[in-house]
Amino acid sequence: MQEKTVYVLIPVHNRREVTVHCLKHLEQQGILDQYQVVVIDDGSTDGTADEIARDYSQVKILQGSGNLWWTGAIVQGMKYAMSQDAEYIIWLNDDTLPNDGAIEMLVAACQKNTKVIASAQCYEDNSLTHPTYGAQVKRFLDIKLKPTKRNHIQTCDALSGNLICFSSDLIRSIGYPAADRVPHYQADIVYTYQGIKSGFIPIVLGDSIAICAMGPGWINSPLAIRKHWKKMNSPKSDLYPSAYWYYCWKFYGLLGIFPFILVYLRLAIVTVLSLVVPITWLQRLKVFKDRWT
Repeated sequence: MQEKTVYVLIPVHNRREVTVHCLKHLEQQGILDQYQVVVIDDGSTDGTADEIARDYSQVKILQGSGNLWWTGAIVQGMKYAMSQDAEYIIWLNDDTLPNDGAIEMLVAACQKNTKVIASAQCYEDNSLTHPTYGAQVKRFLDIKLKPTKRNHIQTCDALSGNLICFSSDLIRSIGYPAADRVPHYQADIVYTYQGIKSGFIPIVLGDSIAICAMGPGWINSPLAIRKHWKKMNSPKSDLYPSAYWYYCWKFYGLLGIFPFILVYLRLAIVTVLSLVVPITWLQRLKVFKDRWT
């Protein structure tokens, strides 16, 4: 059954092979014919839009300025979907590959209860042994990912936006994500958290599964630590200061100053340690820390 009132929004920029692989994956599942898929191409210069237009005529392409970042692109897609009387919106990152039936499960959950914001549980790879993105759970002054087991539905405080579905009622209730404040990272977490204040319920369906590997942190990254500090000047960094402060403030108000300062303090300590001890030691310490937190 076709459900063209369901809009799947895929923001992309200059990773043509990843984007096309995602669309091919969706085509094999019948998603391109079942739902309205919209790619928001934010000024790619690698031929992304041309290849999509040639090979995937079912896909609507929206062009961006090249300065939208993730949030601006997803907002452009949401506004387009609303102008087409969309009933349900799906966010899908192009590096996230849904398993068979995953998207249909999310849509069904939202159709059953339009106050639900439903997410898939992501895993590192097809072995399904290492969960990655999904439920975000608020602790005292911290927010952590909490995996959702198979055959379970977990309510939470916010969601990673790799693959989520919600009704258009959410947009009518709280508007659009704040692209000017959180242009790239944290926008998904802030937006789904804001939904709670209007009576929406973020959930993760343990049987709705997608594959999306988690990027390496500073210690395990091939990028030199000094380059990570330099990268903070760009919204492309998950620790872009103005966006990270907005994220902390939205969750904790004025108390957000503590997690805000603490994250940069920890990175300063890691930077100093990296100058005096082998990086392999720090990697081992991180593995030990992750096992006990």
